[in-house]
Amino acid sequence: MDALTPNQVPEARFVLSYMHRNITHDISQHMLTLTYSDFLTGQADSLDIELEDVEGKWIDAWYPGHGDMLTLSMGWQGRPLRVLGNFEIDEVELSAPPSTVNIRALGAGIQSALRTTEHRAYENMTLEAVAKQIASRQGLELVGRVEPIKLDRLTQQESDLEFLRNLAGEYDYAFKVTGKRMVFHSISDLAKGKPVASFALTDLGTVRVRDQITVVPQKVAVKHKDPAKKKLIAYDIVNGETVAVPSSSSKATTSADTKKQRKRAASEEVAKAKAKADLARANRERTTGTWTTKGRPDLVSGNLVTLIAAGKLGGDYLITAAHHRITRSGGYTVDQETCRVGAASISLNKDSIKPDLALSSYGPQREVVA
Repeated sequence: MDALTPNQVPEARFVLSYMHRNITHDISQHMLTLTYSDFLTGQADSLDIELEDVEGKWIDAWYPGHGDMLTLSMGWQGRPLRVLGNFEIDEVELSAPPSTVNIRALGAGIQSALRTTEHRAYENMTLEAVAKQIASRQGLELVGRVEPIKLDRLTQQESDLEFLRNLAGEYDYAFKVTGKRMVFHSISDLAKGKPVASFALTDLGTVRVRDQITVVPQKVAVKHKDPAKKKLIAYDIVNGETVAVPSSSSKATTSADTKKQRKRAASEEVAKAKAKADLARANRERTTGTWTTKGRPDLVSGNLVTLIAAGKLGGDYLITAAHHRITRSGGYTVDQETCRVGAASISLNKDSIKPDLALSSYGPQREVVA
């Protein structure tokens, strides 16, 4: 964590704008908790604001408009705040007694047609081209590096959100829509990033780390039909890139299982890409962790943190979900869901890793001074 001067008590800061108008002061007078949830893939980022409403303002004169935009920045007093994203209001919920109102907003815009069922076919296109076509149709900027994997034919009979979520899962890509950006990024590439922070077990609260081996197969057996030769081709992809460390005298890093690939693949390139995606996902699922730390706006999905002084459980962990929470008392914490992508091989000093506030969910984010 960042060093603080003696007797210095940090104060959490946030700035919230409603349709580009700063409403931080009004919100602060009524706010109980503010929670920003950031996900690596498969789920829209969200913003939840719980407000006390004994005077009935938030269900009457101050009732927020559905689809209206909120912009959130977070950080600490005396340091640049970080813009965490734009959100569109989806839900307003009243609870009583005592009278409270919860406003929920989503990062995947509800004002676009992302959730409309589509019936389309994509012929002889690359994975990148399919993602670009859908992003263009929705008026979104495609963010991320996509391998030019050649696909023969894809049929879409669901919404763009569901279609791309399933497609990303097949090839081990992170996918989500946040604001005007469509993120489609190789999770394996994210796993090669530079850690933004390091923690010892003593720095963490409510820690749970789980290490298991049965989820990691030794190999994936692949079969695909070669249309040119008109024959079924079978081969194995051996797990040679596991990040797991031996946990016993047997030195085992995988189970003895073989996972049989039964997904349709019209080419060797597609079959291998799907099999490698399965292996990469299984390796990440071997060692997973959840913990709570002092709030930092760079602890977001897609970034790495290093766990030190944790024995065989140390190493680099990829953040798959982060829940940033500020309370009325000024406390700021982050609950993180992680998976290990690199085993501990050297002894690291946690002070040697400095926060990189230019990093966020798969790309740069703005900083604001407020």
